Amino acid sequence: MAVQEVALQSRNRLTRLTRFLREVKSELKKVTWPNKKELTANTIVVLVSVFFAATMIWFIDTFFAQILKVFIAK
Repeated sequence: MAVQEVALQSRNRLTRLTRFLREVKSELKKVTWPNKKELTANTIVVLVSVFFAATMIWFIDTFFAQILKVFIAK
């Protein structure tokens, strides 16, 4: 009896996984993928934004490090 239940659960999991993968494939067909021009433009925007954010964090970190050095020196 227990062996049959395990086999049924295993088959049920496989069925659910198969259905899930079919639905994923169906949804991916609905996606509007960017063309090369859009992809390049968006990539540049991301890289510039990351550079700007990293630069701002570096400046703020340096500023607070200098303030901390002043307090530690006293």
